[in-house]
Amino acid sequence: MTVSAALAIALAMAQSAVAEEVKVTPYRPTVTNSAVLSAPGWLELETGVAMQDEQDGSRQSSLPYLLKLAFTPDFGVLLGGDAYVAQRAADGSRMSGGGDTSLMLKHRFELDKAELGCEYGFKAPTAGNGLGSGKSDYTLNGIYNRNIGLHEMDANLNVTRLGDAQPGESPYEYGMSATVFHALKNGWGGMAEISGTARSGTLPRSQWLVAANYEWSSRLVLDIGLSSGIDKRSHRYAVFAGMSMLLGKVH
Repeated sequence: MTVSAALAIALAMAQSAVAEEVKVTPYRPTVTNSAVLSAPGWLELETGVAMQDEQDGSRQSSLPYLLKLAFTPDFGVLLGGDAYVAQRAADGSRMSGGGDTSLMLKHRFELDKAELGCEYGFKAPTAGNGLGSGKSDYTLNGIYNRNIGLHEMDANLNVTRLGDAQPGESPYEYGMSATVFHALKNGWGGMAEISGTARSGTLPRSQWLVAANYEWSSRLVLDIGLSSGIDKRSHRYAVFAGMSMLLGKVH
């Protein structure tokens, strides 16, 4: 074997080892996002199904999705929304169709023992009549992430300028959420979260959420969970399941 051939084989093995180390970076199924971006250059997809019952007896089912692409370990873009939404009103009437679409830019800042993140973007009113607000919303989200012993904590604090604010209501909605994740044995992990929103002129909303995920492989993570509103203005309960996966390297 020539020296050049040996070097070529060694390089191929090194590249293969690097490729095997690439792992999916799930944000779902929690409200809270992590400061960590997905693997640079790899297109990542999150999707699933969610069903939610409201206090008034109405119900909504949806197929959410999120496409993630990081250009560097510290900068990337997120494109998401609901591929399909089906609603049943309290009076029994129904409507369905595509949902709204959001586009977010994401920036990560690494600290000594923690990570900070910032997401800024907007939601476009792409949903059919009655399935969305019909207006554009603009969001700025701050993220704090760190490990505490065997647990990983993510916290978000954000403000959204709503396009459909009614007279007497502030267009600025403030949100907060915090999630604690704990890795279990054999690829399993569990998480608990509390989140809420507040806006002048309206009653606040809050909920708790518990979920579990399973690392099927380094490129596929499955999840399942449920949430319930804490106050009477929030939903009664919601159940959801989905997956996060690496689709392939694009650059």
